[in-house]
Amino acid sequence: MRQVIGVLVAAAMLISALAASAQTLHGTIDWNRRVALGVGISGQILAVNVTPGDAVYTGQVLVELDPTSYEIALRKARNSEALYAAELQEQRADFEREQTMFDEGSLSSVRLKLEQLKLARVESAHALAALEREWAEYRLGLAGLRAPFDAWVIASGFAKGQFVNHTADHPVTIDLAERGVYAAHVLVDGETAGGLSPDNEMTVLVAGERFVGINTTAGLEPVEMVQESARYLVKVFFQSARLIRPGTSCTVEFP
Repeated sequence: MRQVIGVLVAAAMLISALAASAQTLHGTIDWNRRVALGVGISGQILAVNVTPGDAVYTGQVLVELDPTSYEIALRKARNSEALYAAELQEQRADFEREQTMFDEGSLSSVRLKLEQLKLARVESAHALAALEREWAEYRLGLAGLRAPFDAWVIASGFAKGQFVNHTADHPVTIDLAERGVYAAHVLVDGETAGGLSPDNEMTVLVAGERFVGINTTAGLEPVEMVQESARYLVKVFFQSARLIRPGTSCTVEFP
């Protein structure tokens, strides 16, 4: 019985020592990433598929512009490419005939050179038409504004029927914050900041729930002075499937 008690006492002392060696600081939660997305083309808004507070997924269409003019441009580009493709096929056949005649000695080198120039011009025109078709496809793809990552919709200035100009000085945007990854912000002294590395094992506590840090960064410049002592911003990143609002209090345990 005395041995059991001795083991328990030793374990308690070890836990106490470990707890004492760990540094605990209070901080707040912030988003890992927040972006303001605008459309890449101008046009009239056909549909707004999300509202603030919605959870969205990577690639989800958030806003749709009227694609009519861009669809017409794409059809024109495809028709132009098809015409040049047919002309190129015909020009290649002509050049092959001229090459055969030249090889047989019935065509001058000057005439063959002219056919080569014609073929090169048509090849260039066809390549340009293909690029214009790719550009039209790209522009049409911009008619749907998509989420770049899993996110929460924070705010939106888009409205159905609204005309948006992507070159405006203050373009309309939709604000997204990354969903699933958060950052705990704490302020530390220079010695603590200098001793941190990305692979430090950190723990973040939020409302009694414990999260394991997946990465840590320390600022290079102080963000405030406390009694002539510089304080540096440390961010501890962690994952959480649930929504944690920025500004929520947290506790970070340092090794």
